[in-house]
Amino acid sequence: MASQVKGTVKKVLNLILAPFGFELVKKHSWDNPKTYIPFEETINGAREAGLSVGDFIDVNYQEPGATQETIDQMTALGVFKDKIERVCEIGPGSGRYLHKTLEACHPKYYEFYETAGDWAKWVVQNYHVVSQPTDGISLSATPSSSIDLIHAHRVFSYTPFFTTVSYFFEMMRVVKDGGKIVFDITTEDCMKPAILEKWLAAGFQGSSYPTFMSKRYVLDFFQNRDFTLVGNFCIINKPGITEYFMFTR
Repeated sequence: MASQVKGTVKKVLNLILAPFGFELVKKHSWDNPKTYIPFEETINGAREAGLSVGDFIDVNYQEPGATQETIDQMTALGVFKDKIERVCEIGPGSGRYLHKTLEACHPKYYEFYETAGDWAKWVVQNYHVVSQPTDGISLSATPSSSIDLIHAHRVFSYTPFFTTVSYFFEMMRVVKDGGKIVFDITTEDCMKPAILEKWLAAGFQGSSYPTFMSKRYVLDFFQNRDFTLVGNFCIINKPGITEYFMFTR
């Protein structure tokens, strides 16, 4: 009810402000994934620019072609080599990776967990996939050993350590034997001196983003639980990079 009232008030205020060239939008925050890519601003911006939402995000928040480059690197590692029938994604946001994953493997079933309600609704409407109830720490609606591919993109650069670890346990729980786990984190390789200087120069001194996680810790975490590292690669994450990993049981 409260959200409906806020939405109505916002629409009325925007009608009043429109003749003056102003519009109320959700405040952008690097520390909050719900506002990192604001919904209405992004949808309207993509429409005005004549771009897909995914391409608009790449141009304005990352690097043109960065999303496709990620999918290409996943393909090179063999993520889509075997038949994939069931996919789960954590935090798809605008669905730009979801869209390209659907094109890459054509699964029979695709579900996701997303904390931003406006984006979740938009993704369901546009891609006809399943939005699962989300508590921000688990994949509680997904049965164990039921998923061929579980993946997350630009999610664990926001989440605190214990939230990320909770998702790691959940990813291991829901993936089938022989299934694939793909995600990216900010490792020590992502914070070498020259890259660190770029983050500081960009004004991130007071930010909790991006969350750092040790590469050695993550490798041990999965390998000690009978998962094998298939490969890893780095992709731009302005103003630095992020490191992807692919594990299989």
